[in-house]
Amino acid sequence: MTRLRMGARGKRDRRIRRALIAVFLLFLILSFAIFLLLRTVPTEKKPDRQIVRLPIPKVAVEAPRLSPPRLAFIIDDMGYNPDKLREMMAAGRPMTFSILPGAPHAREVALMAHQQGSEVMLHLPMEPKRGEQYSLEKDTVSAGMKPERVQSILREALKRVPHVRGVNNHMGSRATEDPGVMQTLMENLGKEGLYFIDSQTSPHSLGLKTARRAGVSCGRNDQFIDHEKNLPAIKEAIRTAIKKAKREGKAVAIGHPHSLTALAIQEMLPEIEKEGIQLVFASEVVG
Repeated sequence: MTRLRMGARGKRDRRIRRALIAVFLLFLILSFAIFLLLRTVPTEKKPDRQIVRLPIPKVAVEAPRLSPPRLAFIIDDMGYNPDKLREMMAAGRPMTFSILPGAPHAREVALMAHQQGSEVMLHLPMEPKRGEQYSLEKDTVSAGMKPERVQSILREALKRVPHVRGVNNHMGSRATEDPGVMQTLMENLGKEGLYFIDSQTSPHSLGLKTARRAGVSCGRNDQFIDHEKNLPAIKEAIRTAIKKAKREGKAVAIGHPHSLTALAIQEMLPEIEKEGIQLVFASEVVG
C-alpha cells in the first residue's frame, strides 16, 4: 500500500514539474514575441534638440581710478588793482579770486576774471575781534546784527560783484563765532546757491558747522601762504598745503595779490606737478 502511494505521488510531482517547465517555456516564448513585435513597430522620431550657445559678452572691468590730490589757491582782497589780477593769472593755472565788494574796481576785476576763465568769489567783510585796530570795510557784517541787515549787506555785495560762485569771510574772527549771524548768512547763501569757504580767522568759527546744518556746500582754509612777505617762506607755506592735499585728498591755500605771492606760485608749479597735485577752483574742493 505504501509503495502504491509513493508511486502515485511521484507521478504527480513529475506532472507538476512538467507543467511548470511548460509555463516557463511559454513565458519565454511570449516575452520573445513581444520583444520582436515592439522592435517592428515604428516609433515617432523626436527632433534633435539643438543647443544654442549664446555668446557671453565680455565686460571690461576697469580698475578704480584714484583722483589726484586737489589744491585750490584763493587770492583774497581782490578789487583794488586790476594789474594785480593780471599778475596772478600769469601762472596759467586754475585760480579763484575773492573780491571785496567795496573795492573801487570790484566789478571790473570780477568781469575780467570771469572772462579769462577764473572763478569769482565774494570776499564778505565780517567783524574781527579788536576791530578798533583795523580799518574796516564799509558794510561789514557784525556780531549781533539783525537778520534783515545781514541779508541786505549780502545782496548789495552780490550786486557789486558779478559771477560769484561762493563766499569767504574777510576778517570775521568775532562775527563767525556768532550763531545768529552765521545762521542768517548760511540761509541766504543756500537761497543763492553759493558755497562757503571759512577763512578760519577764528578757531571757534561756526562757519562749517552752520553751513552743513543749512545744506550749504562748504570748505575751509588750510593754509595762509603769505603771512611772511618773503619768497622762501611763501614757498614753504605752499609745501605745507601740498602735504595737506596729499594727506587728505584736497586742500585750500589762501594768498593775497602780492608780487612775491604770484612769483612763488609760478616757481612752485613744477614742484606741485611733480608731487601729483591737481590745481583746481575752490568750487571743486567743497562738499
